[in-house]
Amino acid sequence: MTAKDPGRIRRMFAEISPRYDFLNHLLSLNLDTAWRRRTVQALELAPGARVLDICTGTGDLALEIEAAIRTSGGRVTGTDFTREMLVLGESKRRRRNARSLDFAAADSLRLPFPDETFDAVTVAFGIRNVCDLEGGLREMLRVLKPGGVAAILEFS
Repeated sequence: MTAKDPGRIRRMFAEISPRYDFLNHLLSLNLDTAWRRRTVQALELAPGARVLDICTGTGDLALEIEAAIRTSGGRVTGTDFTREMLVLGESKRRRRNARSLDFAAADSLRLPFPDETFDAVTVAFGIRNVCDLEGGLREMLRVLKPGGVAAILEFS
């Protein structure tokens, strides 16, 4: 079993899901919140934009995007392949009344969306865990509309 084994990664994230947000804050010296905000600003999303956030974890970037486009008729979909993360994200979504955000279980290497669906595709602190980096980037580009924006936020 390699370090990038999908089953191993899924189990690891299921285990750490209750502490995931704390760990991001700790590892980033609490800068992750500002980094997400700046990422959303850099997207320069048009009214009505459709955005996909892959490897969404507990949904922090998806929630930040949703808050920015909520009144414009836009829509955000956050996907992750770890159910425990999505459960936590859904709880946050409900608490924040983020009606323009949906979560779905999906592997970033096999996204369940047609080609050229989204105006923007994002990932925060997750691309390093994708088993096949090139395949993950290819999937991001496949579902991105021509002229769309892909944003990758990572600690490195």
